[in-house]
Amino acid sequence: MNIGNALYLIIIYPLYQIIELIYRLFFELCTNEGISIIGVSIGVTVLCLPLYAVAEKWQQKERNIQEKMKSSVDRIKKAFKGDEQYMMITAFYKENHYHPMMALRSSFGLLIQIPFFMAAYSYLSNSTEIAEKSFLFIKNLSVPDSLFSINGFSINVLPIAMTAINIIAGIVYTKGFSLKEKVPIYGMALIFLIILYASPAGLVLYWTMNNIFSLVKNIFYKLKNPIKAFYSLVVLALIITDLYLLKANIEHSTPVIIASGFIIAIPLLKYILSVIIRNQLDFLSKEKKVRNSFFALSSLGLFLLAGLVIPSLLISSSPSEYSYIDSYISPFFFLYNTAFQAFGLFVFWPSCVYFLFGKKTQSYIAIFFAILFFLGTLNTFAFQGNYGIISPELEFSEHRSFFPSVSEFMANTLAILAIVFAIFVLLCKKFHHILKSVLIISCMVMALTVVVNSITIQKGFKITPKKTTQLSNTEPIIHLSKTEKNVIVFMLDRAAGYLIPDLMDELPDLKNHFTGFTFYPNTVSFASWTIQGAPCLYGGYEYTPWEMNHKRDITMVEKHNQSLSLMPFIFEKHGYKCDVIDPPYPNYDTPPIYGMFNGHDSISAKSAQGKYDDIWYKENNYPQLPIKSTLIKRNMLLFSIFKLSPLIIRPVIHYKDWWQEDDSTSALIGNTDFIRCYSVLDFLPELTDISSENENFILIDNEATHDTGFCQAPEYKPKEIITNYGSSKWSDDRGYHGLAASMSRISEWLDYLKENEVYDNTRIILIADHGSGQKSPLFENSSMPRTYEWFNPLLMVKDFHASKEFHSDLKFMTQADTPAIAMKGIIKEPINPFTGKLIKELSTEEKNRECIISLSKANAVRTSVNNGFRIRDDEWYAVHDNIFEKQNWSKLNVINGEKK
Repeated sequence: MNIGNALYLIIIYPLYQIIELIYRLFFELCTNEGISIIGVSIGVTVLCLPLYAVAEKWQQKERNIQEKMKSSVDRIKKAFKGDEQYMMITAFYKENHYHPMMALRSSFGLLIQIPFFMAAYSYLSNSTEIAEKSFLFIKNLSVPDSLFSINGFSINVLPIAMTAINIIAGIVYTKGFSLKEKVPIYGMALIFLIILYASPAGLVLYWTMNNIFSLVKNIFYKLKNPIKAFYSLVVLALIITDLYLLKANIEHSTPVIIASGFIIAIPLLKYILSVIIRNQLDFLSKEKKVRNSFFALSSLGLFLLAGLVIPSLLISSSPSEYSYIDSYISPFFFLYNTAFQAFGLFVFWPSCVYFLFGKKTQSYIAIFFAILFFLGTLNTFAFQGNYGIISPELEFSEHRSFFPSVSEFMANTLAILAIVFAIFVLLCKKFHHILKSVLIISCMVMALTVVVNSITIQKGFKITPKKTTQLSNTEPIIHLSKTEKNVIVFMLDRAAGYLIPDLMDELPDLKNHFTGFTFYPNTVSFASWTIQGAPCLYGGYEYTPWEMNHKRDITMVEKHNQSLSLMPFIFEKHGYKCDVIDPPYPNYDTPPIYGMFNGHDSISAKSAQGKYDDIWYKENNYPQLPIKSTLIKRNMLLFSIFKLSPLIIRPVIHYKDWWQEDDSTSALIGNTDFIRCYSVLDFLPELTDISSENENFILIDNEATHDTGFCQAPEYKPKEIITNYGSSKWSDDRGYHGLAASMSRISEWLDYLKENEVYDNTRIILIADHGSGQKSPLFENSSMPRTYEWFNPLLMVKDFHASKEFHSDLKFMTQADTPAIAMKGIIKEPINPFTGKLIKELSTEEKNRECIISLSKANAVRTSVNNGFRIRDDEWYAVHDNIFEKQNWSKLNVINGEKK
């Protein structure tokens, strides 16, 4: 990262995010792009008003000084020439404690606008949200207005109107000023005309409205009590807005009304604070060192917490997921990027504002930042919240409510009030040295935490393999025979069984492709996480979470590898050639390490996901953009702010996924990982060789149903812009789209097998490690921490020479039945090569006894956490006979790993 990028992140990017937030807030209320741009101008003007007030004081002070010294300077200039004149004026300035550089104070009002203009320019010039959008007479906000042309030369009216308004505002503001003070203002108006003449109309609209509001502001400054007059106008506007929102019953307008109430109450809050400071905290106004140290330590603590501690905790939990992303190799890039953003938001800009004001306002700011720091720390570590799994792009994959329960809200509110009360008590009792010590210790602990997390990140990065080498062609990796038996076990990660009926209803022709298949809707998984659900799928009932926890003589790594190896080893022993493709967590880790297959010449283990992206992008003319890294860079700080915030504020921050990109690129969000997996399914016919003369066993895993993306219905293929999301009730769900796309591509592969006479002699099992979290009417409301839907995986089986129409069977099944189904009738009395136990299909009664479900939480099932001899015990449930009946589910009383 170069210095220019760092400065942009520190100075401009915080303002960029503020502008984006204001735009989205106004768009949510009015759904009009032009009004939203005007709203940005209003928001920026209001935010800058305190700065403009300071600028006005400075400018007035400079004018008074210049006026006071003018007669003396004129006499010196008249009496002296050359170097002598320069020395005399310099001595006069020194005598009056004045420096020529102080003249820059008169330009401070203009300087304030520059960074905001740069941020607005960056946002509105590149925004796809205003592309092809019209507003009043403007046909397209994303290009120059070009309202009319003269002899083929387009005339942009908005920049000209903007300049005229700017000049009028300057005339009003500089009335009575000297020519020297007027020239910079008019000069800037002409400079902006040149800069913005060919700019998008949306950007010019923003700056034009800025000039209009500047004109209004200048008129107010000419009034006797400008602050009171402006405040009265703002209160009137807010009251009218609130009444409109209440009458129109606009959804989610509550935060706006609450914010309005806070703004209206500012004078009262200021009065209360001034009384407290005057009576109890007056020492802050008098003791500059104490005041400055409070502010400096608090802003530093916020920077460390939001910019380094939270991101480093997140990245250190899985360094490999943040390594080799797009063009960025090291995960530390994302840590540095967030640190610079946080430094700008919590240190640079607050410091600029802090030192502009006098000691009284500085006292307010110091107290506010101290409270903000302690509350942020409290919310981050004491009220983390249970929001399910979060992707590397900082998207929550479980669509749950972010609103806290009443008890959580009350606990959080009471804790916040207690912290605020404690801070004021310590300050009022003159124990500020205790508060300062706590701030220093907190900053030191956070710095140490960052160091420890950085060491963990570095260790994880070192063992992360480089990005999978892209292949230039689609050579076969699946080998099948036309004459001998083929057995295929195809795991689709997180493919939910309860979605299949709706998929078949939406795409009824799919049933014709899946001839011979039996669908088992009444199938349960033993866990809702891959690391627990996959072992029993691959290895059977000896590798359920419960059984693995009670086999303490070997490590989890060995048990996991045994499960992945069990079917290939057995099939190899009986003369089959085996292709093992993308098994989950080989060697109990995310990098693909296939050492467990060493020495087995008839087993070929390989990775496919991520190897065909480039070919797929090229063949499909699909934009290959650095979306994943862009989302991480954009969302990491937002995630930190989310964690810092009180529980009641978090739903507002995450409302409608504000930290995702705009709708026009929503189809591309997350599709990087999706296409990494989907491309394998799309190329299945090319990746399949049908010339083998051996019996073959294929064991393949694909995550297109896990790392999902929206697709174009009814074909369910990825498109840059989605125009048809399908007719299913799940049309707005990415998980459904991932399943629909996967099943559609597999159906095309099945047609390929039929056309090449490989279908009849092939047994195919489509199975998932667990279900998903969409709420289905098939299930009653769950009393478990995770809904029943998470435990309903896909299971579809086609046996040799099966030719019936696609149909369902309500037989009670589990994913641990997979090995027995795969070997049924072709391997007599298969034996687990590691334990010597018989692998057999269980009866319903036996399954009822064996079906113990693990409900471990997300942080308890990471391979880095449970790499000992057992998975951490959490909650255990039992289910029997029919998973769709709530009374068949029951919580087990487990103490020290034993049922009571």
